[in-house]
Amino acid sequence: MKFNRIRFNKRSVMFTWFTSYISVLLVPIIISGILYAASWHVVESEVNRANTNALKQMELAIDNSLGGIERLSLEISLNKEVNAFINTAQPLTDNDYYDLVNISNDLRVYQTANEFIEQIYLYYKNSDTVISTRNRTDSRQLFQMLDGQTLKGYDAWKSFLDNRYVHSYMPVTIQEGDNGYKAVLFAKSVSLANRDQPGAVLLFVMRDTKLLANLPPSEATSVALLDKENRLVATSGLEQRPEFLTYDKFTGENGLFYGDVAGEQVAVSYTTSARTGWKYMSMIPAERFDDKMKYMKRLVYASIGLSLLLGGVVTFLFLRKNYNPINLLIRSFSMKAGISFAEGTNEYGFLQDALNNTFAEKEQVDRRLHQHRDAIRSHFLQGLLKGNLEQDIPVHESLSAHDIQLSSPHFAVLLFHIDHFGKFQDDVTVDPQKVKLMQFILMNVVEEVIGGQHRGFVTEMDDMQACIFNFSTGQDPEELQQVADQVKLFLLDHFHVHLTVSISGIHTELFGIAGAYQEALSAMAYRLVVGGGAIIRYDELPSSEAAHQAGNYYYPLHVEQQLINFVKTGDYEKSSAIIEQIIETNASNAVLSVPLGKCLMFDLASTMLKTMNEIGSQGNKTSFIEQFHPVERLFACETMKEMTGEILSILEQVCQSIQAERKQEHSPLGELVISFVKANYAEDNLNISMIGEKFGITPSYLSKQFKAQTGDALLDFISRTRLEEAKKLLSEQSLSIMEIARKVGYADINTFNRTFKKFEGITPGKYKELK
Repeated sequence: MKFNRIRFNKRSVMFTWFTSYISVLLVPIIISGILYAASWHVVESEVNRANTNALKQMELAIDNSLGGIERLSLEISLNKEVNAFINTAQPLTDNDYYDLVNISNDLRVYQTANEFIEQIYLYYKNSDTVISTRNRTDSRQLFQMLDGQTLKGYDAWKSFLDNRYVHSYMPVTIQEGDNGYKAVLFAKSVSLANRDQPGAVLLFVMRDTKLLANLPPSEATSVALLDKENRLVATSGLEQRPEFLTYDKFTGENGLFYGDVAGEQVAVSYTTSARTGWKYMSMIPAERFDDKMKYMKRLVYASIGLSLLLGGVVTFLFLRKNYNPINLLIRSFSMKAGISFAEGTNEYGFLQDALNNTFAEKEQVDRRLHQHRDAIRSHFLQGLLKGNLEQDIPVHESLSAHDIQLSSPHFAVLLFHIDHFGKFQDDVTVDPQKVKLMQFILMNVVEEVIGGQHRGFVTEMDDMQACIFNFSTGQDPEELQQVADQVKLFLLDHFHVHLTVSISGIHTELFGIAGAYQEALSAMAYRLVVGGGAIIRYDELPSSEAAHQAGNYYYPLHVEQQLINFVKTGDYEKSSAIIEQIIETNASNAVLSVPLGKCLMFDLASTMLKTMNEIGSQGNKTSFIEQFHPVERLFACETMKEMTGEILSILEQVCQSIQAERKQEHSPLGELVISFVKANYAEDNLNISMIGEKFGITPSYLSKQFKAQTGDALLDFISRTRLEEAKKLLSEQSLSIMEIARKVGYADINTFNRTFKKFEGITPGKYKELK
């Protein structure tokens, strides 16, 4: 096997190792990338921190100066001469002009108090006079000097000045002759004791260059101040306003983001003034970060190159070294085991297949033994019950081989017959898989109940579960009764399963198990007389001598003829009373044997068949035998109780049919049932039994008649009627699925979901989403 032919095969272990080594090599490369990204973040954070500190210094200086100007405005407002001129009106007198000169001199003194102030204007509303440190003018001439970003004509300007109280900043452009400069205008009303009198407004003009004087010099950095009204208060290094420079863009007190200025990407650091709410922004080209990261980038590239070069060499050497033992092992398997290795396959897969083939036979044998272990053990137990033991093999060896340990030589047999499968039974039929599951559960429950004090071994015998009960201590028959009671109660509470249990007498040694089984069978046969759901003990059965002395049952000919006459007239009440009297009279006979019970059942069945045949032969009526299938129903009964129920059911249907024929109703049963279902589909107890009670018909007869008349099963029609209304409610999108289920008659949402998916192919939630 040549190395150079395997290394490029994707299924070979060489390729797997190579991929693993390369993955290991990628670790330092990924780490280098992470370090580079972290370094970039550190540099970015440092630059942002430096810019933010510079902005904080500028913000502090400007806020302090603005605070000084606001204090100065308060001081000017308290000046007596300033306040005295407020009430002066046009025309002005010589004394008024003298006062204006004094006020102008005072303003000149106040101007020198703050280096940020370029000019102070004092506007008197009553006389429309504007005083500055240099001259006197009016509001219109002052407006012509200002080019505010928000001024919309003289009227708006005059309205702004005439407000009852003014306190605001405004970016403006001052025009003085042919020269102009950008500035910030601070307007503040002179406070008066009487707010209703016309007042005055102080106007402080500050050059934007003085506001930005505290910014550290930098050729590449641009600075901008933005007020709450999204106006540029001052800028440095910006030829035009970028699109991203809007107040709403800068959320939070401070931060960093990237924008575009004249086609160049810049990093924008910003902070917010707590005094004015202005946004202070510093913009630096993003390429400045790249300059700081060039050295780090070179180091990262160098480390990646060295990792690939040295790692590639080491990978190649270790691949050859590690593959040699595998290569020798494969050759050994190929030569000694006769298993050829196909070029291009995976080496580990080849070794795994070889080992699997080595142990395949052993695993298959063990698996087969395990699969048939329960069947073999069950066969042995069935032999014990029937008395068929192998003579060639000692009994103790058979017991040991089947892991059966006995506690004493005293035995009894219990037989369990399932009368009704409860939760596992749908209507009449039971799924064979559910039958096996129920038998398995019954077997485990019996062994669990017995295993507390004694030993029990359960197997299946003729559709019943037979338990060999081995006493540990004592021979108390009441313990058998307790086991039967506990098993019946447990299955009834948890699975609604009804059982009939028969109990044999107590026998000694293994050979007595067959006799105990026969006694349990005899007790189970008496189920015909006492009915299902009972616990029948062999020692409580009537003795053969007492049964022989009884030798008869109550069913005289005149009673039979009376029953036939009542049936022919369709009188269900009287005919059912006769049958119940016959059964009650015979049931009170404590010594009624099983053979006599069977004879009574056959006699009653014969009477019903003869009566129905006579009724069906009259006129052109459909044969009742074909209509009700009485033969199959009667002879399928296993107990007198079941026989009584079926006879009464058939009797009721026959009488109803006779009465229906006599009444000659014109409304078909199917139409009446359809109308009833559509009117009562929202009732959660709507089912075949409820509808049968409504119309006075047995559920089975109702189902067959509805199927014959409509061609549809009644349960399916009820479900479809409910689901049609449910689909309408689901389309409205206003109710929850639980509420809809209750509105259409389903108390359990799981039943609603399962039924909806059965008929519609999707769940109610999915149907609601699609609508």
